[in-house]
Amino acid sequence: MDTDPETWRWIWLGATFVLVAGELAVPGTFFLLPFGISAALAMVLAFIGVPVGFQWAVFVVVGIGLFMLFWRMGREFLRAKTNPIGVGAERLLHQHGQVIETIPGEPGQAGMVLIGAERWRAESEGHEPIPAGTTVKVVAMKGTRVVVVPVQQREGSH
Repeated sequence: MDTDPETWRWIWLGATFVLVAGELAVPGTFFLLPFGISAALAMVLAFIGVPVGFQWAVFVVVGIGLFMLFWRMGREFLRAKTNPIGVGAERLLHQHGQVIETIPGEPGQAGMVLIGAERWRAESEGHEPIPAGTTVKVVAMKGTRVVVVPVQQREGSH
């Protein structure tokens, strides 16, 4: 098909609209968008008088390149969504907090710690009293309570 170079401007414009509209109609794929972008680039090249063969080369190479880039970004996005960093109370493990109510040393007795913006009932890991104002580290969860150790004790013992 021997088409006038002037006609390719409008062919690329139509291809751009069809591919971008198709992308909007197909939920969550990003399959057509890279080629819509490359068709828009080929259209710009057609308007400035670049030969048709080069327009096609740009369309194919840029389209495939963008497709691979979008595919890689999509994989990274999905990987981040499927591997959340801590869920529920388990997210508190290894976090530091401040004792706001003295933690008694007796087993089963709890004080209060502030971790971030949350208040948690806390027990001492070594059943030693921990006074208010002490910085602690969460080492375990015990039901709805956190088990903590003073930061100095934990870091000094390793």
